[in-house]
Amino acid sequence: MALTRRDFGILVYICQLFFIKKSFDMGKKKGLALSGGGSRAVAHLGALKAFKEAGIQFDMYSGTSAGSMVAVLAANEVDPETILEEIKSLSIFHLVNFSYSLSGLSSLKKIEKLLKNLLNCEQFEDLKYPVRIVATNLNTGKVRVFKKGNIVDAVIASSSIPILFPPKKIDGQYFVDGGILMNLPVEPLLEECDFVAAINITPVVEKNDDDYDKLGAIGFRTFELSVMANVRNSRSECDLFIEPGDLSNYGIFSFNKMDKMFEIGYEQGKKYADKVKEQGGAEANS
Repeated sequence: MALTRRDFGILVYICQLFFIKKSFDMGKKKGLALSGGGSRAVAHLGALKAFKEAGIQFDMYSGTSAGSMVAVLAANEVDPETILEEIKSLSIFHLVNFSYSLSGLSSLKKIEKLLKNLLNCEQFEDLKYPVRIVATNLNTGKVRVFKKGNIVDAVIASSSIPILFPPKKIDGQYFVDGGILMNLPVEPLLEECDFVAAINITPVVEKNDDDYDKLGAIGFRTFELSVMANVRNSRSECDLFIEPGDLSNYGIFSFNKMDKMFEIGYEQGKKYADKVKEQGGAEANS
């Protein structure tokens, strides 16, 4: 049946809308926010492996605490499995260098060395993709978003859990774990990205009353609850929220379970890869 002029016009209009939408999707700037969560950060690596296999490349990354380490390495295209093997080569006692002091029960010197070994650059400006790292400023009581300057300093600042690790001094100010105020760093990506996916590796976990017979357990649980509360606020700001629920069975120091946590992240990445493509597009913008 021959098309009328009106039908032809409608068909042309529909085709134009399709190509406009396709062009918009291809031009979307995609960001990935990675939460803190200690050893559970290897789940981020698993998800990144799945995204890579699906042909997904993000244009910008953000990270808090352990997520900040993964973010800067991902931004410089370090292979996720290479990162995992480097971390696994160190036991917890090597990874966290226990040096007792008044300002913190342990130091992050070994992690700092690990980062320097894996990165081939020192400044944010030299990374292949831009990164935003979140830390808590003890002096101002506000969030500080690092996007310029020394990468390792920013990651250490973002990862310094109070009491456990000493604060990091940068530009005359003291910084501790970014998770206190913003464990899921979605907000730093919103202004520059059209699509933001976020991976939370700190799911809410109920605990028994008998877990709180020690002061240290009470203090750490208080820190956890603060982190969980601010994640709820950030969750509503992202376009795609990913939370591997199985990670609730692991703690921030479960370094002997890294293969399993990596696999959990990998399965979640495969599960959500199509949604990332659908909502944000598969290729990075050059």
